[in-house]
Amino acid sequence: MKRFLVISDSHVPVRMSGLPDEIVNALKEYDGVIGLGDYVDLDTVILLEKLSREFYGVHGNMDYPDVKEHLSFSKVLLMESVTIGMCHGWGAPWNLKERLLRVFNEKPKVILFGHTHEPEDTTKAGVRFLNPGSLAEGSYAVLTLDGGEVRFELKRL
Repeated sequence: MKRFLVISDSHVPVRMSGLPDEIVNALKEYDGVIGLGDYVDLDTVILLEKLSREFYGVHGNMDYPDVKEHLSFSKVLLMESVTIGMCHGWGAPWNLKERLLRVFNEKPKVILFGHTHEPEDTTKAGVRFLNPGSLAEGSYAVLTLDGGEVRFELKRL
C-alpha cells in the first residue's frame, strides 16, 4: 500500500506566500507527493523535492519558465498495478477531459490533473479523473493505492 499527498495550483508566491505549514509538516507522513502544476516558482518545487520521500511532478500553464524546464508537461506512473497519467491541464474547462485523454498514448486507469481549481472524482471513457482542487483555495487530496485499488480522499486546510 502506498499513500500520496496530491496537490495542485498552489500559485506561490502569487496567491500564497509559501506552502502552508500543515502541508510542509505532513510531507514525511506519505510515501510521496504528487504535484500537478501551477506551483509558479521553482523554489516551491525544490522544497517539495527536498522534503518528500518521493516527488512526482508535472508543470502547469502558470509556472515560470524555469519550472517548465525542470518538470515535464505530462508523466505516466505505474504503482501498485495502477497506471496513472499526470497532466496539469490547459485552456477552457469544457472538453478538458477529452484533451487530457489525448495526451497519453495508452489510456491510463487514472488521470490526475489540476487547472480547474475544482476538486473532482469522476469517470469518463473508462478512466477515473481525479483533481485535488487548488491548494491556494484550501483543498488537496490523499491518494491511496493498495494492490490495484484506488482511493482518493479530498481534504481541506
